[in-house]
Amino acid sequence: MFNRGLYKKNALNCLRDRRLVPTLVSLVVLVTYILLNAGSVGKSIKAVGPHLTLILDASKMNFIVIAIMCFVLGTIEIAEAGFYLFTVDHPQEQLSFNIFIEGFSLFVRGSLGFIWKWLWIFIWGLFFVVPGIIKFFSYSQLFYILRDYPQIGIRQALAVSKEITKGHKADLFWLYLSFIGWDLLSIPTAFILQLWIWPYKQASFAFAYRSLMQKALTSGAVVPDDLK
Repeated sequence: MFNRGLYKKNALNCLRDRRLVPTLVSLVVLVTYILLNAGSVGKSIKAVGPHLTLILDASKMNFIVIAIMCFVLGTIEIAEAGFYLFTVDHPQEQLSFNIFIEGFSLFVRGSLGFIWKWLWIFIWGLFFVVPGIIKFFSYSQLFYILRDYPQIGIRQALAVSKEITKGHKADLFWLYLSFIGWDLLSIPTAFILQLWIWPYKQASFAFAYRSLMQKALTSGAVVPDDLK
């Protein structure tokens, strides 16, 4: 069962008295997205939340832009996924910014995962917007899987993401949408409120991933050999 309310409640509980480091992580992530929207890269890329949605202007893209996008965003996503998995798995432990920084060492894995994920979303998006949105949620667990199972390949991780989200893509959509009120409230604060909202979102998504994976393993939809 996908319990959106429980994931959000657990997220708030696990962040209680541990807000400083997640806020710093959020600051790095959000500033990175802002910088990517500036200058020459920003002319080709628009990065928006809740995790990351890209709007690409193919006429302005070149190899350098694509390389920067894949490297920076892939590294950020895999590092952030690892940080929030640690956060929800160790609710009583002190959080360290180094947990996030350590994820940067997986930049190759993150970059390749980013390329593979968004290549397929782009291809499906060519068949109108809705298929692209559906695949966005189908592939949304990729970076958690890559960080959770270091031995798994990129293609296999994407296949596992597709499997564990079967029957739950609409649930994930509503989880994303449930934060829209907070996002609107952040506008009058010049989005400074996002430094509080972002950790809440990411911890909720991490709890949802844990539930989806556990359900898939329990039901046999995913077996240990699938994670190698």
